[in-house]
Amino acid sequence: MPFCVHRSDVLDELQNLGLTRYEARCYVSLAALGPADPAKVADDADIPKPSAYTALRGLASKGWADLVVKKPATYRAKEPSGIKSMVEARVEETFDALDRLYSPQPTLEAELVYTIRGGEKVLAKIYELLRGAKETVMLVAPAMGLEDAKTMELLSEALERGVSVRAICDEGGVGLLPPGVDIRTGNQVAFDLLVDDKVALIGLPDHSACGWIDSPAVASHFKQFIELLWSTSSPP
Repeated sequence: MPFCVHRSDVLDELQNLGLTRYEARCYVSLAALGPADPAKVADDADIPKPSAYTALRGLASKGWADLVVKKPATYRAKEPSGIKSMVEARVEETFDALDRLYSPQPTLEAELVYTIRGGEKVLAKIYELLRGAKETVMLVAPAMGLEDAKTMELLSEALERGVSVRAICDEGGVGLLPPGVDIRTGNQVAFDLLVDDKVALIGLPDHSACGWIDSPAVASHFKQFIELLWSTSSPP
């Protein structure tokens, strides 16, 4: 059964949960097919066979699918209800961590959080922050948020300037980051950026919208959250 048009309405949401485009297509196909080999999934999802192998391994590493037979490789999709529980648990853990970091004490002056909408405008702000980085960059993103070539180029330039760059991404994002970045892996659902422990940006992984603030006080709390993610993530 070829990849049906009516399935496409869930692909964007699956990518927002941290899957790559091919992983999303493979999960939808695998859920419909039942246990299947990469060739069958590739045909149903209408993607190249080598990409299906990579995507299915990615789904297995993220807990979205199981390798049920090694030779020939056969995968089975995890039940959607189980995936839902896993995602909800991770979101709850994230916000529990934020609650522990949050300080209700008023600041001496109002802190303004600026909202940006539109891919070009969001990327322009990311470029601006990376160009201005002098000491440190901390980045948290799924692979989807690392596919912009200019962002990777600016990270390389920051490294050449002597800026320390750390990143937490999923397995699919490891190969996208330039050499010299200190990497940890873990499933991520948002694009987070902290520059020089001063400017913080939180956005959607497709760069359609973000919020940013230039405040060392707020950035300090944000850094604690990222450091917590770092400590609970694994080397690639």
